[in-house]
Order: sequence, then C-alpha cells, then structure tokens
Amino acid sequence: MTSRLRHRPQTEEEDAAALKLGPEVKYLLENRDKDAPDTAVYNKTLDYVKTFAKFNTTDSASAVREILRREPALTQFETAQIANLCPADAEEAKSVIPSLVKIDDDRLQGLLDEIQTMRKFQS
Repeated sequence: MTSRLRHRPQTEEEDAAALKLGPEVKYLLENRDKDAPDTAVYNKTLDYVKTFAKFNTTDSASAVREILRREPALTQFETAQIANLCPADAEEAKSVIPSLVKIDDDRLQGLLDEIQTMRKFQS
C-alpha cells in the first residue's frame, strides 16, 4: 500500500491548545505573512471573525480575558465562550453555557457587567 500522507514544511504555528477570543483570531488571520492561503475556508473564517468579533482590538480581548481570570471556577472553554458570546445576564449565560451553573448568579453577573461596560467604552 502506498501512503497518501505528505509532509508539510515545518512553520512556526500558534498554539492551538489555547482557546482564542474572536479579536485574537481576527488579528492572527489578518497578520499572517505573505504565505496566507487564499482558500475559501480561510477567507470565510476571516469574514466570520470580522463580522462577529465583539471587541475591536486584541487589547480589549486581553482585558476581558483578565476580568474572567479573576473567577477561578471558570474553565478556559467557559472563558472563551463568555467573551465570544457576551451574554447580557447570568440567566442567559447559564442557558447557553450550562456548565456555568456552578457559579453564583451575583458573581457571574458582576463579571458580565464589567465586560458589557468594556464593550461600550472600547477604543
């Protein structure tokens, strides 16, 4: 049998183990070197993150990540989901991210309020 696997050249890649927020993905895609692929998937992904990114800059995304890190009960997945979906209140957050039931509504609402304020005043 012939192997259909082909070796791709080794390039420095972003660590896929760390979940990225929308603006971080947008930044990574927009700032690829000249070898950025011109494929339908690449272009659709870039269009998607441009359309649905809740924060304009990577600084805003980093600030949101820092707000959410103050809650030790949040997993990396939950942090990314809250930042990407930006639910308005604790009830909405828990309905779209069921694992958040472990966090008290008042604590979660405090985090969500800070994120909403940041969205309003981002540069």
